[in-house]
Amino acid sequence: MNGVKIVIPSDAAFWHVVESALKELCDTISFLECQPLVEATKELVFNAIEHAYKDEVGPIEIEIKLFDNAIGVDVGDKGEPFDERLLKAVPLDPSKGLNRVTNLVDELRYFNLGLKGKKFSILKYAPHQLKLKEDIPFYSDIHIDLDETDKEALAQKVVVRPFREDDEVWIPKLIYKNYGYTYFKDTFYYPEKILQMERSGKIFSVVAQIDEKIVGHFAMVRLPKSNIAEIGIAVVDPAYKGLGIMKKMFHLLLQKAKKLGLSALYGEAITFHPYSQRANARFGFCTTALMLGDVHQMVRLKGHRYPFKQKRGAVALEYKILKPFTKKIALPNRYRHWIERTYQICHMRYLPKKLGHFNTTKIFHEYNATFNIATIVIEGVGKDFESRFHIEYEQLIAKHPDMVYADINLEEVSHIDHAVEVLRKFGFFYCGVAFLRRHEKDYLRMQCEVSENVEEQEIRCYSDFCKQLHAFILKDKSKKI
Repeated sequence: MNGVKIVIPSDAAFWHVVESALKELCDTISFLECQPLVEATKELVFNAIEHAYKDEVGPIEIEIKLFDNAIGVDVGDKGEPFDERLLKAVPLDPSKGLNRVTNLVDELRYFNLGLKGKKFSILKYAPHQLKLKEDIPFYSDIHIDLDETDKEALAQKVVVRPFREDDEVWIPKLIYKNYGYTYFKDTFYYPEKILQMERSGKIFSVVAQIDEKIVGHFAMVRLPKSNIAEIGIAVVDPAYKGLGIMKKMFHLLLQKAKKLGLSALYGEAITFHPYSQRANARFGFCTTALMLGDVHQMVRLKGHRYPFKQKRGAVALEYKILKPFTKKIALPNRYRHWIERTYQICHMRYLPKKLGHFNTTKIFHEYNATFNIATIVIEGVGKDFESRFHIEYEQLIAKHPDMVYADINLEEVSHIDHAVEVLRKFGFFYCGVAFLRRHEKDYLRMQCEVSENVEEQEIRCYSDFCKQLHAFILKDKSKKI
């Protein structure tokens, strides 16, 4: 996606700067629906000037986004908050304000950004492909079109080895070549932070090298409070794909996990495409949950076409169990079938636990500001559970997360049916199972969409179980079961 960003003061005298930029862009790419887009943008800019800032002066940020057959415009400000209910009100005068904007464009959306203010997003489609220039290809030492002989020769030169100091300077380059500046784990854009984590044992990385060039990276991130690690930050220089580099790194990573005595590995495979899920399946990983909205909408994978809707994406939570366990777990009636199937598919042994009695309510939350998601952790359910949960939930909602997950300890919570039904009152629905998540305990994971900015349909599953789980989750959310 290409685009232009303009920041102006909340003064009508600066509108012509935005108008000129929009018209010039439309002319450059032969966008014939320009005038309605200009008029809609003007309404939003003047709305910010007159209503958001009123008698004060503040910045208005206009971002113009160019897609293959559409132009989008975001108009953001840090002025007075907006009552979102007005967007859903019956239009009174279609010639004014947001009602007029709705009639001028194909899509109008509002986003409450909390401490960062708010923004309105509009989209206008074109009946044909726009004349966009192709993205400048990322740097590579070699030509991307290699014949089979060249590939075989290069593959023989690939060396996969553990991370060594000085490798950290290459990793941000690989992240950039695959994601630009949209990778959500932004720590991996900082060589010094990578090195610190390697030295502390928080991560263990392997790299692939050809001659003196690092062309691949794969890591395990140790999970606090448990003996498992997440696999991720798996990137290969686009010019060297197709040489089996990822497979070689995966093998070495698994060997290291077993030497470290880890109980399991897990990964969160994006569902924009099924390729990472397919790679995980080849190494014995099984899907245990489908987490809607876990991937921030800013994340973009180089070379992959996305829908125009700027929505958060889903991940498939996938596990490879390295040590055998027999778990004694509580099985809620509503989700018993899916939990049992998950244990069976992942070859995890379990015994049903007696249900029904209250214990002490133990509840806390985890908040990830970078991803703008939160998790409520439920370790015990007492008679005051509903009121305690309500308090915890409201505290989190005040932070304006896009998604809230809830982890219920399957080994400690006996009155699990009560917990599940309370969560459903608050809009939670099924997500799946998180094995060995904290202190070697297994958790039922549920999820709640706080934002409307969550993609539910554009999800690519590799396994049949993932596809079936996707269908069940959407039914459970709609409360049709």
